[in-house]
Amino acid sequence: MPFSLIPASYVSSSLPTLDDWAGLWTAWDTVTRDMISREELLEKPIKLRNACIFYIGHIPTFLDIQLNKTTKTPPTEPRSYAAIFERGIDPDVDDPEKCHSHSEIPDEWPPVEEMLAYQDKVRERLRRLYDGGIKSIPRDIGTAIWCSFEHEVMHLETLLYMLLQSDRTLPPPHTVQPDFEEMAKKARAARVSNRWFDVPAQEITIGMNDPKDGTDVNRHYGWDNEKPLRMVKVHAFQAQGRPITNEEYAKYLYATNATHIPASWAEVKPNEALDGHVKTNGSTGHTRTNGHSVNGHSHTNGHGDDASLPISFLEEKAVRTVYGLVPLKYALDWPIWASYNELAGCASWMGGRIPTFEETRSIYAHVDAPRREEAERQLGKTVPAVNGHLSNNGVEETPPSRGTGEPVGEEQGDLFIDLDGTNVGFQHWHPVPVTANGNRLCGQGEMGGVWEWTSSTLRKWEGFEPMALYPAYTADFFDEKHNIVLGGSWATHPRIAGRKSFVNWYQRNYPYAWAGARLVRDVE
Repeated sequence: MPFSLIPASYVSSSLPTLDDWAGLWTAWDTVTRDMISREELLEKPIKLRNACIFYIGHIPTFLDIQLNKTTKTPPTEPRSYAAIFERGIDPDVDDPEKCHSHSEIPDEWPPVEEMLAYQDKVRERLRRLYDGGIKSIPRDIGTAIWCSFEHEVMHLETLLYMLLQSDRTLPPPHTVQPDFEEMAKKARAARVSNRWFDVPAQEITIGMNDPKDGTDVNRHYGWDNEKPLRMVKVHAFQAQGRPITNEEYAKYLYATNATHIPASWAEVKPNEALDGHVKTNGSTGHTRTNGHSVNGHSHTNGHGDDASLPISFLEEKAVRTVYGLVPLKYALDWPIWASYNELAGCASWMGGRIPTFEETRSIYAHVDAPRREEAERQLGKTVPAVNGHLSNNGVEETPPSRGTGEPVGEEQGDLFIDLDGTNVGFQHWHPVPVTANGNRLCGQGEMGGVWEWTSSTLRKWEGFEPMALYPAYTADFFDEKHNIVLGGSWATHPRIAGRKSFVNWYQRNYPYAWAGARLVRDVE
């Protein structure tokens, strides 16, 4: 089930192939059919969102609506689904009564069997569009297909982070439960210090161009917030190699006498076993908005590695995973995921701050540059031979077939990165230790299985134009409450995690997103 991390495979075509769809549907069906019991479908693990069952109908309905718009053909029956499943809810954390426009919430949801049958019909409708070959699909219809693919990718992650707040979530089938204790031992033995690295002043490229009126089926697609392509000058600064860990965050909470734990953790009573079936805090977590209720922001002298953390502090705390609750003492080397507000307090206490959007992109560019130079150097050893073969030091090699997709061209090489070695795309169903990575500067997608918070608020910029197909996608969130996150989590598809231009966002005090942070600091 893990997705390929190599660009030639994960984005072999600008438009997702039927194989791409099949892989995504396997992941979606695993989560919706095997990890949620029928009884739990009606529950709300996160009170700020719809019940889990909503997403069973929302995903195919969204796809069907986009195909209706672009193919000018009738909707799939029952067409009444559009009224209740077109758009979900993402209310204001501070005042849940405030929410963007969304579909009406029915008194009773349709039967699950009916919704699954509808899903099958919509999927078949999509397959038929590929009958003439992927190259024959017009760009406007392609936009609807691509948009729906990435929409499903994003909601797969939404559903999973909701399920982590439930104590009744079933582990993913056909996977072996990791030995978290052994993993912790190996991680502790491999620890290195988290170094500071110089990031030079540089001009970087941000975004992409996706001509809305173009017809070239080979041009890559992008959301409205990815456009237009622009150059930005970023000052010099220093950045730590890896993200903040659970242990560092625990030290921060202990040292500041903070009482609120992040939503990624759970309190465990002394008489309760850590088997994943304990009382969790998902039903009330949305009332926690910062996690540094004492005076976390007043500490700026670089606490962290030298701070003490008694074992007693760890004993009744666990980290949430799809396999159940893992004792915090076994997840100390994992990246912490928490709200921006929580992590900003910790970063300040540790002697740094969270980077801006531009600084984070500058880090990624700085990391990516030598890797690209090495790739080009290796390519330089390969000279053209006859009949479409390559000669590598005199040995002929046949370029791999890309099936129906187009070859990787210059634009694709500029837009997508090699994610080999990262924890995205279901390589693991949980975060992984990052404390062995402090001696190198981590790039895009290299945060151990969490997104990367930036300190930049999501705002409209010069040249922004809402996309015609889905005009509210970004524009509804220019409310000064959302911050940009970059990269991807362990459940993020490589098409998103590996695209340099992709932009995601969450409310700064939203505690459930799988987003972590690293420290940066200004240079004297």
